[in-house]
Amino acid sequence: MKNDKIKNIKQVSKISLSEKQSVRTTFKLTEDCINAVDWLLKTNNLKVKELFDFLCSNNNLVNLAAEAVKKEDKNISSKYIRKTFVISKRVLRLLNKKSEEYRISRDLVVEKLVLLFKELLEKHTKEEKQKEEKAFSIISDFWARAEEIETNLKDLLDDDNPILDRFGVITIIIMNLVNAIESKLNDDVPIDPDDYSQSC
Repeated sequence: MKNDKIKNIKQVSKISLSEKQSVRTTFKLTEDCINAVDWLLKTNNLKVKELFDFLCSNNNLVNLAAEAVKKEDKNISSKYIRKTFVISKRVLRLLNKKSEEYRISRDLVVEKLVLLFKELLEKHTKEEKQKEEKAFSIISDFWARAEEIETNLKDLLDDDNPILDRFGVITIIIMNLVNAIESKLNDDVPIDPDDYSQSC
């Protein structure tokens, strides 16, 4: 009984490892799609295999891409370029399965999947930026108010009063956050959630 369990575990782990193995495969894609792949790799700091693993990890997104291909006008002529990628066996198997299931070219599934994901990511980035711009405005107003309060406290308290020291620290943290948000909005510098001294 114990030997059977060990055998089953080994078998599952072999399947899992086999699915992760790399394979080289060629797709025929448009220049727009190839540029989109390059953009996704660069902006997310990913390797090709990691990108395809991520794209194909969401079955709903893959189905959405395949359904979109089915609905499109088949008479649209585009120039396709042969491009070889290293992907996992699991992804290759999934793409082949979707190609058979929807009776469409595997290349078209990849094409639509990449472009759809780029579009969703750009939409999300745009929405996030709009929210961060509002947050910047709210926190900038808060910083201006904090500076007013600090001035009032300086008029009220002695220079060596610990309240002034502590409130001064709060004002600096708010100022640093305002500057960090501005750097994120203008130069795409990520905000470190743990670094209160980050100002750019």
